[in-house]
Amino acid sequence: MPNLNLGTFELRYEETGVRGEPVLLIHDSWGDHHQCDAIAARLSSTCRVLSYDRRGHGASSSPGGSVALADQVGDLSTLLSIAGGGARHVVGFGVGGTVALQLALVRPDLVRSLHVHEPSLVGILASDSMTTSESAAARALEASVAARLRAGDHRGAAETYVEGVSSEKGAWAGLPPVVQASFVANAPASLLETVDPTTQSMDLARFSGYRDPILVTGGTRSSPIFAAINERVSDAFYGAARHSFDGAGHFPHVTHPDDSARLIGEFAQYAAQRATQ
Repeated sequence: MPNLNLGTFELRYEETGVRGEPVLLIHDSWGDHHQCDAIAARLSSTCRVLSYDRRGHGASSSPGGSVALADQVGDLSTLLSIAGGGARHVVGFGVGGTVALQLALVRPDLVRSLHVHEPSLVGILASDSMTTSESAAARALEASVAARLRAGDHRGAAETYVEGVSSEKGAWAGLPPVVQASFVANAPASLLETVDPTTQSMDLARFSGYRDPILVTGGTRSSPIFAAINERVSDAFYGAARHSFDGAGHFPHVTHPDDSARLIGEFAQYAAQRATQ
């Protein structure tokens, strides 16, 4: 895998596929680009796929320990401009979805279409009385995870998080061992994102004039908080498409790679066709 040297630190990235629509995959917290290996392998026969380790995750460094959203979007803008070949169909999961949304705001020229799965925008529900219980549950989960991370219990924190963002018990045990290990290894960066307010809220009104294709997805077994977030995100866009992964939770790219890759590929093709009309 190549590194993009940004002077004070490096970003690790990987490219697969040699033809078709250009797709970018942005992983969630608690992991690195390997979260997306299964869908990248499936997409590479029909798409040119770029994935990378977000700053502080995997093999990418984090200068000053910053994971602020503005810094992450700056990293991604540079990656796409220098190593990524320009605009792509951008797909983001969890915090990766938040990064994707912000990229579409500040660098729309780098986004051909936008596909976000359950972005981590808990803060947009803070003033919504209809989601008081969901917001309280999300904050309680965040506090529990952060306490475990500060105590050095990285595995316990990872398991608590995975179980908390699923609507059913046993979600942690259902993850492949290699994915569990990645969650534990990336716990320090996850702590930084857990306490960084810039990754949890966004002014969605700024998307009122956005007209490129967008798809918002969720899982039927995810925590109810994500359904509420998805609803607000979808309402912010004109003509946003929606999709639910039946039987999946917050990590369909890990647990349901066939369905996830198929949808990503189909939406990229749809967006490409629409751009020519």
